[in-house]
Amino acid sequence: MRVRDFANLVEALAPLDLAESWDNSGLQVGDPEARVKRVALALDASLDTIQKAINEKAQLLITHHPLIFKPVKRLLSSDPLTKPAFLALANNLAILSAHTNWDMVDVAKRLAEVMELRDVRPLTMGERSFLKLVAFVPKGFEDKIRDAAARAGAGTIGKYEGCFFKAPGQGGFKVPLDAKPFMGTPGQDETAEEFRLEMILPAHLRDQIAQAVKAAHPYEEPAFEFYGLSVPADGFGAIGHWDRERGGEELHGFLSDKIKTPGLWAGKPGPERVKIVATLPGSGGDFIQVAKKAGADLFVTGEINHHHSLLAQDLGLPVFLAGHFESEYPSFLRLANLIKEATLPCGEVGFVVLDELPSIRHKP
Repeated sequence: MRVRDFANLVEALAPLDLAESWDNSGLQVGDPEARVKRVALALDASLDTIQKAINEKAQLLITHHPLIFKPVKRLLSSDPLTKPAFLALANNLAILSAHTNWDMVDVAKRLAEVMELRDVRPLTMGERSFLKLVAFVPKGFEDKIRDAAARAGAGTIGKYEGCFFKAPGQGGFKVPLDAKPFMGTPGQDETAEEFRLEMILPAHLRDQIAQAVKAAHPYEEPAFEFYGLSVPADGFGAIGHWDRERGGEELHGFLSDKIKTPGLWAGKPGPERVKIVATLPGSGGDFIQVAKKAGADLFVTGEINHHHSLLAQDLGLPVFLAGHFESEYPSFLRLANLIKEATLPCGEVGFVVLDELPSIRHKP
């Protein structure tokens, strides 16, 4: 397998159009065509994990947090911001990240599972931006063009592939005198039985799908176009409930045991009784008011700042701080396992998880 194969695999699991505009998920460093025999996985692309990946003789490091968040103005091997990239490049190590796109897909849902919440739903709703292909094709060619567009990446909705809509109609055109038409006579008006074919696609695949449609279309001048559209999607965070209320020392012990962390209280500490729980792993301070409005008795996140802690206190919402690493680690392991399972048929790639378990990091 090559680096680009893993990039495509991660894209299938966590589409890049789900990522926030400020994020920088995707391939960070390396050659997309480089061959991969061993993959290292870690939550962060730190200097330490990059060196560990090199020691493990990996050609690819897959992380949750990106190596590069903001554009850099200079590339210096002595600069702490760019030194990790130099180290990776010098050792032919590619780095691929799935950050907020994976957050949208799994991170909060997985922590909700770990906490044994029931009837889990998204804490917020978001949207995905797509293009819609609309192609007008002569009767008898709709399947050929649909298949060509699907092979190029159109028509995927969730786990379903090759999705399309078609409707019959009548097309009309005047054939130019110097044309070599698929149908009709030069200089004369022509009508034809046609189908309107519609398929959804990620915006970044527009050009390759356009080329595929042109190559498959029988008309001398293919008639097709793209429209922008937004589709509702799950957003950040999750909220659910326990079958029974928990509180006091039992609650703290339950959360600590499930998430594998001693944890800290912020806001209103030591809640007496809790049943409805909202969670946003990582840094969740901006969602405290969202959790309160959603009816949560408790908010579980990785970390918040001082002012968010004061806000939680004013709102009367207890916050359990599990640690950034600890709150995201269960979902990181799921991503690692999904990547391993998807590459099993190849039988040629080895994997190593570089991060140690939270239970090892934090001993009571």
